[in-house]
Amino acid sequence: MNKARLLTVPLIAVLRLHWIAVCVVVGVLLLYTLAGFFLVPYIARQQIESYVTETLQRRVSIGEIRFNPFVLDTSISNFRLAEADDSPLVAFRHLYVNVQLASLWQRAVVLHEVQLSAPDINLIIDSGGAVNLAKLAPKSTEPEPAEEESTRVHIGTLAVREGRIGIEDYTAARPFKAAITPIRFTLNDFKTDAGFQNDYEFAGTTTAGEQLTWAGQFTVEPLGSHGRFSVQGLKVATIDSYIYDAIPYRLASGQATLNGSYQFALDPQFALDIALPTVKILDLSLAERSPEGTTPIRLPEVDVQDLSFSYGKREVGLKSVDVKGAQVDIALEADGSVSLTRVFAGKNPEATASPSPSASPTASDKGPEWRVHVDTIRVADATIAAEDRSVSPTVKFDLRPVQLTVNQWSTDPKATLLVDADATINRSGRLLAKGELNLTPVTARMAIDLKEFDLPVIQPYLSRTTDMTLHSGRFAVKGDVSYAATPESAQPVTFKGEMQASDLRTTDQLVNEDFLKWRDLAVTGIDFSLHPDRLSIDRVVARQPYARVVIAQDSTLNINKVLRSEPAVETREGAATPSSTKQGKPTSDAQQARFPVRIRTVQVIDGSANFADYSIEPSFAVGILQLNGAITGLSSDAASRAKVKLDGKVDKYAPVDITGEVNLFSAALYTDLGMNFRNMELTTFNPYSGKFAGYNISKGKLSTELRYKVENRKLDASHHIVLDNLEFGAKTDSKDAAPIPLKLAIALLKDRNGVIDVNLPVSGTLDDPKFKLGPIIWKAVLGLLTKIVTAPFAALGALFGGGDELAYVDFAPGTTALTPAETEKLTKLAKALVERPQLRLSIPLTVVTAQDSEALARAAFDAKVPPDESADPTDEKAQRKRIAQLEKVYKEVAQSAPVYPPETTTEKGPDLGAQRQFLESALLDRFKPDDAALTALARERARSVQDALLANTELNPERVFITAERTEGKSEAGTVRMEMKLE
Repeated sequence: MNKARLLTVPLIAVLRLHWIAVCVVVGVLLLYTLAGFFLVPYIARQQIESYVTETLQRRVSIGEIRFNPFVLDTSISNFRLAEADDSPLVAFRHLYVNVQLASLWQRAVVLHEVQLSAPDINLIIDSGGAVNLAKLAPKSTEPEPAEEESTRVHIGTLAVREGRIGIEDYTAARPFKAAITPIRFTLNDFKTDAGFQNDYEFAGTTTAGEQLTWAGQFTVEPLGSHGRFSVQGLKVATIDSYIYDAIPYRLASGQATLNGSYQFALDPQFALDIALPTVKILDLSLAERSPEGTTPIRLPEVDVQDLSFSYGKREVGLKSVDVKGAQVDIALEADGSVSLTRVFAGKNPEATASPSPSASPTASDKGPEWRVHVDTIRVADATIAAEDRSVSPTVKFDLRPVQLTVNQWSTDPKATLLVDADATINRSGRLLAKGELNLTPVTARMAIDLKEFDLPVIQPYLSRTTDMTLHSGRFAVKGDVSYAATPESAQPVTFKGEMQASDLRTTDQLVNEDFLKWRDLAVTGIDFSLHPDRLSIDRVVARQPYARVVIAQDSTLNINKVLRSEPAVETREGAATPSSTKQGKPTSDAQQARFPVRIRTVQVIDGSANFADYSIEPSFAVGILQLNGAITGLSSDAASRAKVKLDGKVDKYAPVDITGEVNLFSAALYTDLGMNFRNMELTTFNPYSGKFAGYNISKGKLSTELRYKVENRKLDASHHIVLDNLEFGAKTDSKDAAPIPLKLAIALLKDRNGVIDVNLPVSGTLDDPKFKLGPIIWKAVLGLLTKIVTAPFAALGALFGGGDELAYVDFAPGTTALTPAETEKLTKLAKALVERPQLRLSIPLTVVTAQDSEALARAAFDAKVPPDESADPTDEKAQRKRIAQLEKVYKEVAQSAPVYPPETTTEKGPDLGAQRQFLESALLDRFKPDDAALTALARERARSVQDALLANTELNPERVFITAERTEGKSEAGTVRMEMKLE
């Protein structure tokens, strides 16, 4: 028994100890359970609420906190953190965290599972750039401790479901608001161990329906990540609302889809690489910011291939950008601005003047310049609607389809872009352009080919400065053009190629008749350059060109009206338009040499022109047809000489040719041109003849040889004019007719064959402001005709000899006989009259009464009275004998004896000398001829002249007239002068 007792006591002690131990364990476990299930949640709630309200000064509400001390999991439900004004910050419906005991021996935070349900995060960035959630971080004034080994964290599974992130950004003038919900995030086997790759997945959908997915791996130490992401249905309106202040235009519509991969690293330096194999943008449109703004750019489809972004290399690269069906509206406004500048360069009216702090550059922005390059940009089937609203009506250019390819686009200053464009203009024209382009500095080398461009579209431009209507025409240009921007003001430009304008037709709006037209105008071998200035053209060929020149009723020229000039407008301080410059000054050689021009050949094929003058009544019209020929060697060089050879016809049957040499660019320095017109119908010029000559022309032909020579601004011109069988018709009684006997002038000029051959020289200096060729020629013609009709015999004498002496015949007083000299003169006159068959000669009955009466009386006296034989007046016997003879004759004549006057008797007796003188004088008075005798003398003289003239049998007697009236002639050197008259 003792032995048994001895054994029982220790056993009881042991059992007691075990029981005590069990009780302790149970007690501890009970306390642990009670503390875990009840105390921990309570303390946690108290601590959280105290920290939030006292430290964070925010408001918090917690639905329920549970802690399972046995499995070490914690759950919190209906958590809500808000600002002091109760605006929400962070909330979630349920949070579950399961901690593993392995954390103790692994010296790490090991979480088996973390689940977060319906998190709701409101991220707000205020106008100063401060983030509301960042304000929740504790503010520490103590220096950071020395770097220690960080606590490792392992999470088996982290899952976020039904989450929401709300973003509000007030840094811009217009707040940005967006929300992503639902959010799903999964993180499996997360470890902070160095180099450990953690797998994650993220998915979210915005309230606009945009879907974001993001999956990959990341490491905590060093911090880095790589993976793939996708954005589906990204609305450009979302982007627009966020970058509202950053761009002046509005992203009005469109959505983007992109898929790509990324790689991110923080050590040893920040690096971010993004690769987007495809980016697709649909229905993108750009609009003006203003409420009434238009949408000038619409891009239905944009495909981007192989976009790469490298922050470390500071490089963005794209393999290709394809734009399909783009629509662009562009306009030049009335104020000279371009509509697209309102889109790309316009100021956002709501944008603040000062940038937000977030926009300031940071240290990370410093470094080499970013480089962007695109291998290929392709624009297909685009439409460009261009308008010029600076003219009225608005000019519209419809470019569709437009195909454009740009290769090797880059921001590298040395990069060369390859451009290839193809556009149809207004459904008929086509523009091809291909070449190279550099952006810094801007240089271009392009081959262009414009075909079938319809010219009537430019009518509003013509209407600004002309009254010309462009009905038809097509324009083409082909060649190589280059441009280079330089720091200097001179921008070199070159063009080499050809141009062509076909089927051009314009009309004069004033009379609605053809003004200028041609079938084809081709310019080949163009070599044009600016800086240095040069224009060289190999050939200009005009086929069937036509021009119409009209003088209106008010004597204005249609060219001046149609091609009206604009008034001078001040363009900038101290400068005016060319129309304000002084006119009429000769251009210096230096000015002419500013822009060298050379044209090898200008050829005209089957040209024509019409000239009409409505300033006279009836109106005048003439046409030039079949104009052919060429001008070769045109040059602005003052020493150059262009050869001219043109021929045509006036009104079908009158040939015309123009030959010679000229410097068309310095015509005032040198011109030597000859113009020949043959077989022109004079009746064509009846309107001018009726107005300025006073007669219509019934028939006649005109041929001219005109030559104009200008050298050093001095003109020497010759006008060889031949009129064949000119005959005047009815008189017009024009008030503008020249006050000269025109028919006499024509008769003096017209030869026996009906030809008038006149040479009319004209000279002068072009420096004379009053010098005008037309008026000077007309003045010379009037001068010639006036001279002829004023001195018609002088004109005949100049042609056939005899001078102006042909106009008169001298007779000895009282006689009718012609001296040999007068006979010779009349012979010359007769010859001249034969050569001028339209002239008629009037021979007047001419006497000089005093001289002829005295001569006739003396002749009668000498015939009746015997000759005086006394030679000595002192011989009294001889004197008495003579007195007796005279008294006898006196008695016979007077039938009475003479009665001597007292003065014939002296105291000594009769004065024989005085009586003799008295008797001779009395007899002479008795023998003076009467009027009939003088008329008879005059008639005999006229007949003597007529007989002398008609001795030339070629002279028609019907053209030589003796006038009926006797005229008083002139006494010249003791002779009687008969002055004849031509009609």
